[in-house]
Amino acid sequence: MKKTCTYNIDCNKCEIRSKLFCSKLEQVELKELSNTVTHLEFPKDTNILSEGDPITHIYNIIYGMVKVYQLKANGDEQIIGFLYPGDFFGSHEGGTYDFYTQTIVPSKLCKIPINDFEKYLQNNRPVYDDFYDAVVNELKLARIQINILSQNNAEDRVIDFFKLISKKQVSYGMPQSPVTIPMSRYDIANYLALTTESVSRAITKLKNKQMLKAKSLNTFELCL
Repeated sequence: MKKTCTYNIDCNKCEIRSKLFCSKLEQVELKELSNTVTHLEFPKDTNILSEGDPITHIYNIIYGMVKVYQLKANGDEQIIGFLYPGDFFGSHEGGTYDFYTQTIVPSKLCKIPINDFEKYLQNNRPVYDDFYDAVVNELKLARIQINILSQNNAEDRVIDFFKLISKKQVSYGMPQSPVTIPMSRYDIANYLALTTESVSRAITKLKNKQMLKAKSLNTFELCL
């Protein structure tokens, strides 16, 4: 069950404000924005958006992790990316969302009405530039995945995946290593177009080659 907070939100005190396009807003604008945003807390494995839903809001991840996926013709998921704190999702063009999103771990999101936010895009060039960068990042998900899938070897795909997560950690202020992998082996395999068995074997081989060192069930030291 999601928890919603719509009262006494102060965007000035947002723990990830410095990583968002909202950081370019003036104090008066931030106060106005505080009156329109909603903070949502979701448990693990909660669907947030569905393909075909009308676009009404954009979302920033305050903490947690979200997977972005589409459905194949047979109804199976095809994961196209993972989003971390500071990441944005919910393209503001096209009329309807063209993907699904689901939490991987308990997550807190900032939900901003499109209509309220568009006025900031029109009136504040730095905000527009940062928002454009966020949209580009959203579109980069598929390209990043294609680059990883160009690797024929399962071990190469898995190590590239770990490097990707490492870079994401650095982007929101965490160390490059160790790398924490909260998503399931199934989700990793789905993203890498491998079987769960292939992912497990690849991780074992990488550990044997001392390229990975397990610190716990979901945390690994990168030894590259």
